[in-house]
Amino acid sequence: MNKKKKQGKRIRKIRKGGNNLSNKLYEIVKNNLYIGLVIKNYKLMCELLEDEEKNGKGRNYQFINWKRFFDWEKKGQKFIVTIIYDVPLPKVDNRKDNNNIYGKYIEKLILDLLVQKYQSKNSSRRLYLSKDNMLQALNIVNINYHYVKFNTGKTADFIKTDNDNLKEFFNLNNKNFTDAVNRALNRLQNKFLVICPSSYTIAIPEEVTIIDDDGRKIKLKENHITAGPLELEYINTYEKIVSEEMGFENKQEIYLYGKYMEFIKRVCKHLQEQGLDILYYYQSYDVTFHPDVIKERDKLNEYLLEYEERQNVKITINGIVSKQLLKNAEHRQQKAKSKLTPCFGKRNLMSATYEERKYIRRSKNKYIDDTNKIIDTVINYQTKDLKDSISTYDRLKRKSINKQVNEIVKL
Repeated sequence: MNKKKKQGKRIRKIRKGGNNLSNKLYEIVKNNLYIGLVIKNYKLMCELLEDEEKNGKGRNYQFINWKRFFDWEKKGQKFIVTIIYDVPLPKVDNRKDNNNIYGKYIEKLILDLLVQKYQSKNSSRRLYLSKDNMLQALNIVNINYHYVKFNTGKTADFIKTDNDNLKEFFNLNNKNFTDAVNRALNRLQNKFLVICPSSYTIAIPEEVTIIDDDGRKIKLKENHITAGPLELEYINTYEKIVSEEMGFENKQEIYLYGKYMEFIKRVCKHLQEQGLDILYYYQSYDVTFHPDVIKERDKLNEYLLEYEERQNVKITINGIVSKQLLKNAEHRQQKAKSKLTPCFGKRNLMSATYEERKYIRRSKNKYIDDTNKIIDTVINYQTKDLKDSISTYDRLKRKSINKQVNEIVKL
């Protein structure tokens, strides 16, 4: 009994110490950092924050903790402080229901985006976004997510990861991300705050001038409009036909094998043969405020976030996503290791079943290293636009390979 009491006291002291550490870091940030400060490298950052240097996932968790107190831009090895929060962001605690926090923050940002749209110079007061653009607007993913999803081979080569690990990342998480947004929208609809019917957008060859949110006129060679009942009927019909032609049972398989763009092209070819001039199409969100909300215009401002709060919410969402993705990968790795038996290592990999090859791939240390690289590439909101770099790298590599092949042929 006495031993249990002592253990209980010890646990309470540790928890109290954890709070003291957070308070200490908050004071250090306030005293040692300022907006615009350039820190030469990670080692000097640790010295400034009186924090120990870490490697691998330990450093990722450390960054997530730092981002509760301040934020930065990364240029090479340099850290440039961009924000210092007056009030630290809440700590992401795995013992609590982070999905609930995550969902509430998504709701906040959706309403905030709607108010900004409503108050903009743009005549349209709809939040009309493709699924991936919505994920980016909510800071769940970054600017590279959409491109990498359809260019896994090029990207895997560029960031030096296993292409199967990269394809699996999208296969496992893409639906989870959109489900989280759908749940948030459903909750907002149930509260009579927004209206969001399911929607498909089609691109047609038509010159159009649009006005962006800053009031600037932009000329486009294609017009994006909501698909009507006829277009939806044809799209659904030919999607099934093309998936069968390509030997796939569902869209998830098409994504997994990197064939989605080919799939869309083949569907659109059928649509054009039927007289529907559709260049391409995509699923989208079409969100508007509920009429009752608009009637009381003064209340709209209740849903508009101040700049710092908006940044806090975005960074918190991105941190929760990054941490959860890494945690899920670690869980899959442990499960894979438990499934492997000693005979696996003695067998020829080519004779292993699909499930066995999956467990072997996940059990390697590279699996977690690759997950970290993928998170940095398509989730971390600080990562710059890599599309041109990936395309250039791929083009130069192909050019080098062709040159080598031509030299061999000459011999």
